[in-house]
Amino acid sequence: MNRKIVIAVFFVAILVMVLACLILARPSSLTVLFVDPQTVQGMVGRNFTVNISVLNVVDLYGWEFKLKWDASVLGVVSIVEGPILRSRSSTFFNPQVNGSEGHLIADCTLVGNVSGVSGEGTLMTVQFYVKESGTCDLNIYDTQLLNSSEGLIAHAVHDGHFST
Repeated sequence: MNRKIVIAVFFVAILVMVLACLILARPSSLTVLFVDPQTVQGMVGRNFTVNISVLNVVDLYGWEFKLKWDASVLGVVSIVEGPILRSRSSTFFNPQVNGSEGHLIADCTLVGNVSGVSGEGTLMTVQFYVKESGTCDLNIYDTQLLNSSEGLIAHAVHDGHFST
């Protein structure tokens, strides 16, 4: 009788280990909004570029977020819409920069009765000019990712960091 219990416990332990391995090996499906590259070094008087990108998104129809930086260190040179939504259809892209306070708000949406985009890609590219030596975070906040039914897409946010 003891032998049967030992064998049963052994098989249950193996089953638990196999299930744990399957769960841990499964790729993450969490949608992430992030600054790419996450860490940037620059030189005073020079420009650098970062992308605001999304990973593991399903049915992305529109987005909106704010980006903040230290205006004494960095200034915005240009903002360009990324290709992820344009790859599906026409879009409406609206960036607004407040350079003196060091922040921007941007939003973009597909136009028309089309499905959203799934996968990964660049939402927006920002080119900065390094005004002074220093460090600052590139903080993404007040974020919204919307699907084609106008529902919110849950997501994590990963900020960036700049230094000279």
